[in-house]
Amino acid sequence: MVYVVDSSGSINYKDARNWDITKEFLVDLTRLFTIGPDDVQVGFVLFSDVATVEWGLTQYQDQASLISAIENVPYIGLRTNLNDALYLTRTQVFAQGQGTRPGALKAAIIVTDGEDDVPVEGTPLTLQNATAAKRDNIQLTAIGVSDQVNVARLQQIASQPSDRHYYPVDDFGALDSIVNDLATIVCGGTLYVLPELAIRFNNVIYYYRLICLRLLTVL
Repeated sequence: MVYVVDSSGSINYKDARNWDITKEFLVDLTRLFTIGPDDVQVGFVLFSDVATVEWGLTQYQDQASLISAIENVPYIGLRTNLNDALYLTRTQVFAQGQGTRPGALKAAIIVTDGEDDVPVEGTPLTLQNATAAKRDNIQLTAIGVSDQVNVARLQQIASQPSDRHYYPVDDFGALDSIVNDLATIVCGGTLYVLPELAIRFNNVIYYYRLICLRLLTVL
C-alpha cells in the first residue's frame, strides 16, 4: 500500500492544524493493519511543487517505526504535483524488486484538497499516469478534502467503481470518519471490529480493535 499525500500550500493555509490532522488520519489508518514483510507494507509519496518518494514498501517493517515516520513527514507548501506523484508510485514504489509480491494487492490512497496544477492546471499527464497505474493493476483510491477539489477529475483518477474508490469529505477534521471504509477496501476482505483501538472522530476517542480477514496480501 502507498500513501500518496498532498502537501501543497492550501493545506495549512485553510487551517494551520490541517497537516497534523492529515498525519493523524494516516496513523489511525495504519493502526488497523499488521505491518511486516509477510503482511501489509506501506510506502509514502509526498507531493507539492515536486513529488518525492519518502520511503518505499520495505523500509518500515513494524507498526511502531512506520507510525513514527508518518508523524515526522514534513509539510512543504507550494503547488499540487499529483502528476509526478502517480508516476513515482507506479515506476518506483511498485517497481519490480522494490517489495512487490506475486498475487498481492497493489493499493494507493491519494489524499488531496485541490486540483493538480503541475505543469499546468488540468494537465492531461495526471490522467495518463493514473491510467498507466491502473493498467498495472494498482488500485487507486482518492480522498477529496473540501469543496475546492475537482470531483469529476478525481473520480477519473480513481479506480472504478468511483463510488467505492472516491471519498469526498467536507474538511480535514472529517477524515477519520472514513477510516474503516478505507481499511475495508485495502483489506480486500472483511473487517471484524472488537474493542481496544483508539480512533479519533469529532474530538471524541473511540476504542476498537479491527481484525482484517484478508483475501489478498496488501503491499
